[in-house]
Formats: sequence, structure tokens, C-alpha cells
Amino acid sequence: MEQDNYSAEEAGSPIQMRYRLKVARELVLAYEVDGQVAAFIGGIRSDSPVVTQQSMYDHLPNGKTLYIYSVCVKSQFRRKGIAFKLLNHYVSTYLKQNITGVSIINLICHDYLVPLYERAGFKCLGLASIVLGKQQWYECQMIL
Repeated sequence: MEQDNYSAEEAGSPIQMRYRLKVARELVLAYEVDGQVAAFIGGIRSDSPVVTQQSMYDHLPNGKTLYIYSVCVKSQFRRKGIAFKLLNHYVSTYLKQNITGVSIINLICHDYLVPLYERAGFKCLGLASIVLGKQQWYECQMIL
């Protein structure tokens, strides 16, 4: 699903995705429609208060910052509000019930997704220092 939501330069490799699931399975949440995974959100923890190249790949189990590396929705389920619902549930319910010690949530996104994340309670901090692919990324942050 990651490869369907990002360009080849942007998507996490199968090796990266297996690593993320192995070390931070508790930070991945799927959204199902009729028993089929329609979307997922995944994160890893870091000690960096902003997104860095390293915070995107290295999981620190007790890190105080959660880096959301993917909010992915299968193409047939897009434009139905699923990403917003999943993101809200992840932040407002799932993390609070299952994860302790996180005080900041960071993510990067393309400009056309900034309004989605702002509606969900994130603040856009401007252009991210991360380079993935050809498009620019924006860093969004939520202080819990």
C-alpha cells in the first residue's frame, strides 16, 4: 500500500517497512472496510523534536516524539474521509490508550495535504529539511 501512495523515491522499501513493523508494531493501526485493509497509519519514536533523516528510520522505543511515517489509503477508498478519521482516532484514542511518554507528533507531507493535517490539529512548521523524491515536503507537528 505504501508504494501506491508515494512515488518510488518516497515510499519506504519493503525492508524498511518490515523493520518498522518489527520494532514498532504497536504504532501501526489499520482501518478496515468489509474485512479488507483500506488504510493504515504507522509511526516510530524518536528523541528529535523535529523530523530529521535519522528520525525517519531509527526507532527509539522510549522516544518522546512520534514520527508518523505513513498515512496510506488504498485508491478505491480515497476521498471518503478515511485518512482524517483514521488520523483522529490514532491521535485521540489509540495513542492515549496504548502508548505512554509521547509529547510531540511529527510528520512530513506534500503541500496539498497540509490542510488535512491542520484540520486534524497539526500545525504546519513550513518546509521540511528532508529530501525524498522531487517534490518538496512540509513538516507538521502536534504538541500533546
